[in-house]
Amino acid sequence: MPSKNPKKKSFKYTPAVSRKPVTMKESWDFSLYYKSDKDPQIEKDVASTEAAYRAFAKKWRGKAFTTNVSLLLAALKESEAMAGNPTYSRATRYFWLRSCVDTKDTNAVKQLSLIQNRLRKASDETLFFPLELGKIPKSTQKTLLRDPKLAPYHYYLERLFVGAAHHLTEAEEKIVSLKSRQASGRWVDMTDKIITDRHITWKGKRVALPEAIELINVQKFAEKPKLWKLIVEELKQIGEVAEHEMNAIVTDARTEDDVRGYKHPYSATVQSYQDTEEALMTLREVVGKKGFALSRKFYEIKAAYHGVPHLDYSQRNESIGEDVKISYADAVAICRDVFYDVHPRYGELFDTMLSKGQIDVWPRSGKSGGAFMSAQSGQPINVFLNHVTDFKSLETLAHEMGHAIHARRSMDGQSPFYDGHSIVTAETASTLFENLVFDAVYAQMDEHTQFVLLHDRILRDISTIQRQIAFFNTELDIHESVMREGGLTSEEYATLTNKHLAAYLGKGVKLTPDDGYTYVYVSHLRMGFYTYSYAYGLMMSSIMAARFRADRAYGAKIDQFLTSGESKLIKDIYKDAGIDTTKATTFEAALTKLEEDIKTFQKLAKKKLWT
Repeated sequence: MPSKNPKKKSFKYTPAVSRKPVTMKESWDFSLYYKSDKDPQIEKDVASTEAAYRAFAKKWRGKAFTTNVSLLLAALKESEAMAGNPTYSRATRYFWLRSCVDTKDTNAVKQLSLIQNRLRKASDETLFFPLELGKIPKSTQKTLLRDPKLAPYHYYLERLFVGAAHHLTEAEEKIVSLKSRQASGRWVDMTDKIITDRHITWKGKRVALPEAIELINVQKFAEKPKLWKLIVEELKQIGEVAEHEMNAIVTDARTEDDVRGYKHPYSATVQSYQDTEEALMTLREVVGKKGFALSRKFYEIKAAYHGVPHLDYSQRNESIGEDVKISYADAVAICRDVFYDVHPRYGELFDTMLSKGQIDVWPRSGKSGGAFMSAQSGQPINVFLNHVTDFKSLETLAHEMGHAIHARRSMDGQSPFYDGHSIVTAETASTLFENLVFDAVYAQMDEHTQFVLLHDRILRDISTIQRQIAFFNTELDIHESVMREGGLTSEEYATLTNKHLAAYLGKGVKLTPDDGYTYVYVSHLRMGFYTYSYAYGLMMSSIMAARFRADRAYGAKIDQFLTSGESKLIKDIYKDAGIDTTKATTFEAALTKLEEDIKTFQKLAKKKLWT
């Protein structure tokens, strides 16, 4: 079996261009929002927001805005102004961000809950507006969508009219809103708590189950199956609870879909993503054929590299070398090079966020885990990290800043009605910059390190594309089976999960019946078919990155894409970027880089330079 790299080399990045150093504040500056938790402006903002919602309801409820273009235009302008008013969500974002960097800040958590409840109650007063618009007869809808006075709102109205076919009455919508958290949400919370409270004993230590699942990644190759066996035994014991949870969630979702008139379990999600079911089905087909064939080939290569006939399920992500260590200063320098290279304004945004304290960098006691970007019209953009000076942390910085750049350009280019984005296009933006940052570092690495990085990128791509589509297929199979059978047992859930894992893992990974109990803790299977968005987003970013590598002028198309927000269906946004998502050949082309990477990986593995 090849050994891991015995000598970990320190990496020092050589910037492509000499730039003036930028000031770096490494924690959030909350004064960008309020002076303190006791700032009287907080209550003023919340009270004014409540008043605005209620004033809108008082002014427009029962008025003839659905039959009068002038009134409709005025109401739309007011609704748009509310959507773009920075004070409306400033207080909730402030306390939420505070709670993220310090989960022990009980005041922040308390204030967040109180303010959210107040604003939710007030905003419910405006539910009548989209519901009334949805009642407009189809003949009148067509007339409105051709009216030049309403031109800025044509797409907003078009999407609203499409969604209106699935609207309930105002009273029913309020009931659905209130019960949704109590129905599926409480089930998920219960299972999560049970998982969190379970422990195993590993190497003489009592380890919480979620921690044990993460520990697999750092265990020696031969020890991974032993730890996984202990984990599975706990998962099987939780299986009966998870069984009832899943049956309840699926039945609840199907009930609401039936009431709203959605044809397929995934229809509501596709519509909310401003996507088409045709594109989704094409994506599934291409990934299921070409994509799964590629991942199966990779795992066979990897098993051979490790000198075994097949990998255990717990060994599928086994590393082939130590993660490359990159300082935060170098990570910043790398990202600056890439951002400025694509467009100067992206680099300037990054510099501003660094200097003004809009990026919280380091993990610390009480800080939440993970990473995210948060943006809202008229407010600072915030990026949340838990940086640990490795290559994955660099990729995370690029990924979250990709979201930040996307948010900034969308807010610059679109009205408040259109300055958000579908999850699909959001993931394209983030992974695009992640891919370009990878290229910048990869070019400066020696062959050994390139081999390690290439392996990790292939794993990332497979996890994002093939694994997520396998989860989508699993979730769809679950929904169809529960509706057909009335419910499934824990053993049946495990069997069904295994079927779809095997589809993309192939013979290179040997699955046992117990591996299917992965379903117990995989939250993706409880999230309403959102997983395909990750595959879709990464595949489109792969195409964009390839075109930018070939021709820097494509940067203008990238900026157009980022500026589009959600002003069109995503197929039209991609079309403007020169990408036709109606064709299977487009999705096939999106897998080209992964295919090339696997071929390169195989060649490097055969060199046996690391034995």
